Amino acid sequence: MKTLVLSSLFILLFTGCIQDSRQLTKEECERGGYKYATEKKLNYRTGKYELKFICLNKIK
Repeated sequence: MKTLVLSSLFILLFTGCIQDSRQLTKEECERGGYKYATEKKLNYRTGKYELKFICLNKIK
């Protein structure tokens, strides 16, 4: 019973990590009037390039 409760708790906690947050940040940037951009950054630990999503200055 204890393992069932713990495993279901972990499943509920980590389901938010599975969802793609890039779309959410793009919508939030555009809603706030910011410009949305992606940059290719090097991850020094893995040696691979990853995409970084940022909100830039407000659109004039």
